[in-house]
Order: sequence, then structure tokens, then C-alpha cells
Amino acid sequence: MKKDIHQEKWRCIGESVRGASHLRSGLPNQDAIQWYPGYPETGIGLPVILAVSDGHGSAKSFRSDKGSQFAVSTAIRVIQEFFLTTQKSDINFPTLKDGTERLLPQRLVNEWRKIVQQHLQEYPFTDEEKENLVKKDGESAWKSVENNNFLVYGATLLAVLVTESFILYIQLGDGDILEVNSQGETTRILERDPKLIANETTSLCMNKAWNEFQVHLEPYTKGMSRKMPALILVSTDGYSNSFSTDEGFFKIGKDYLNMFKSNSAENVREKIPVFLKETSEKGSGDDITLGIIKRPEINDIDYLPDILENLDKKVTLVEDLNVRQKESISDIESNMRRLQASEITVKNKIAVAIIGLIITFPLTLVNILFSIHLSSRLAIVEGKGLNQQEKGDAGLRNLDSSQRKQPLPVNNN
Repeated sequence: MKKDIHQEKWRCIGESVRGASHLRSGLPNQDAIQWYPGYPETGIGLPVILAVSDGHGSAKSFRSDKGSQFAVSTAIRVIQEFFLTTQKSDINFPTLKDGTERLLPQRLVNEWRKIVQQHLQEYPFTDEEKENLVKKDGESAWKSVENNNFLVYGATLLAVLVTESFILYIQLGDGDILEVNSQGETTRILERDPKLIANETTSLCMNKAWNEFQVHLEPYTKGMSRKMPALILVSTDGYSNSFSTDEGFFKIGKDYLNMFKSNSAENVREKIPVFLKETSEKGSGDDITLGIIKRPEINDIDYLPDILENLDKKVTLVEDLNVRQKESISDIESNMRRLQASEITVKNKIAVAIIGLIITFPLTLVNILFSIHLSSRLAIVEGKGLNQQEKGDAGLRNLDSSQRKQPLPVNNN
């Protein structure tokens, strides 16, 4: 599919902050975020992949901060491989949809578990970790861990893949994926799982966790009236839990959309930690992570540099064209000069030939006339000579005749 010049300038930013309650209790930030391309710098271009994960806060999941990091890195790698696969062949939408719903979740879970197992081999559970868990939740908690080591690394996963022709939304566990249109209207793409009650959540550590994934594939083919969202927000539940209602939470969509009209993506990113920390302090107290995917719009402050960059490319193209035109004109002028020189040479030769003809023609004519005159004279002379000869011959003939008629003298002696 042909790329639109501004589609190439989609931007991805995000931040994760340690919750107010974690700061008080000494717990680490159990959230994680990663995106492609560009992480940890601002991601620019399509396709863009954003992954957010929330490590469980229960005592049994005492390595969930590692689990969430493994989740986002696995998601970026697996989804990127999935996207490359879709580009290698002409896959129709039903086949693509089947792959995203049936194969992709299972691959995500299995790859995450492989990384967890590798980490366990390098860093087995310590006696201190066991004692702390038993002290908090009793021996039964440790038995649960022994029966399912993945529980220690338990984490949710939310991911978004944006391409030129479709957007893929994936969610396991709590958290939110919001779409914001150009007017600031905000909607939740994947409805909350009704099984998630209170602090309960589905997780990568569950048996057959791939069955718990929510997946939504939205095509954006040519000719469709529906436009891609102006903004996609992906956040852990610490953000939405800081608001008393969904209506209050959804207002952040329009707020962030307006921020991009007066701030660059980098400036927005710098401000996000301040907003998230304040929200955690006044709200849930939990870790909060927010990832933002922004489609460029004409009112965005970043849109102008995109236009200027495009203009620079056009100016460079025009300059190159002018240079080539000048070179072509120079070549033409050189050829013209050579043709003119050749023309002058030919004209000079023709002139010399004409002058030569002018000079030689009278001489030739005189020679011809002289030859004619000379021939005439010779003919006259030759004619006179013949007449005289004829007269002489006639005289000789007469003489001979007279001589023959006279008798020879007789000698009487």
C-alpha cells in the first residue's frame, strides 16, 4: 500500500511512574512499558507497536516487576514478527483475524513463559524470598508458588499494533485501551472483562492464559469512511482507578489531544510524569503507566515540522532538477556553438567555392572561346591549303598533258 507522507509521522510516547503507596511501602514500580520503533526515545513512523504491563501487587508475585518487563519485551518481539509475516504474503482479512485471535495469544504466553523459566534457572528462589512470603501469607502461599512458579512473575498485558491498513488491539487482564477521535470523543475499545471483580485479574501466569485474551482487529482499507483514531491511550489500571467514574476518566482523551496542539510530542512526554504522579497521589496510589500513539493532524504543533521537512525535500528536488536543467542547457549551448561553428565552416567553404567559380568561370569561358576561334582559324587555313593544292595538282595535270602533245625532236644524224 502506498504510504501517506503524514502517516509516516505517527508518534509514540509514554511514561511509567512509581505509585504513591509503593513509595511509602518501599515496593518497586511493577509496571512496564515499551514501544517500537525508537524506544526509549520518541517513536516515529509506521508500523508502531506499544506494549504496557502491570505486575501483580500480591505477596505471591514478588517478582512481578520482572514479569511485566518480560511481558512488554516479549510482546514487541512477537507482534513485530507477526507483522512481518503478514507482509510476506497476500493475507486476506479473515485469515489475518483468525491468526490474531487464535495463534498470536498462545505465542505471546509461551514466549513469556520461556523467558521466565530462563530467569528462574539463572536466579532460583532464595530463602529470603520464601521467608518473606510465608511471613506475609503463610505456608499455603509458598505451596501455591511451588505449584505454579509463573505466579511469582504474574503480570497483565495490553498491546496495540498500528499499520497503514489495520490496527490490532490485544488485552489480557485489567487496564484500558482508549481511542480518541479528532473531536476528542473517547471510547474504550475492549470492554472490561466481567470476570474481573475487585482486585482480581486475568494474567500471563494462569493456566492456558491465551484463552483469556481479548483481541480486536480494525481494518482501514482504501475507501472506508471511518478514519483512524487521532489518539490511542494505553494505561494500567492505576490510572482509571484514580477516577470515580468512567466519564471522568475519559476526559483525559480530549485533554491529551489538545496538548498536542500546543506542545510537541517531546514536551507532552516531559509533562506526563508530573500528571501521573499527581493522579496517583490524589487517586489510587498505585503505579501508573501511560502509552500514547498519536496520528498527526493539521492542528498539531508537530505537523508544521512535518510539512517543512516535506517542503525541504521538494525544494531539494527542485534544486536538483534545476541543476540538471542547467547542465542540459549547457550541453545544448555547447552543441549549438559546435553547430554554429560547423555552419560557419560550411558557409566559408561554399563561399570559397563560389569565389573560385566566379574567378575561374571567365577564364574557362575565354579558353572555350579561344579554342573555338582557334579551331575556326585552323579550319580556314586547312581549307585554303586544300584549294591551292587542288589548283597545283590541276596545273601539273595540264602541264603533263601539254608536254605529252609536243613531238620529240628528230635527230637527222
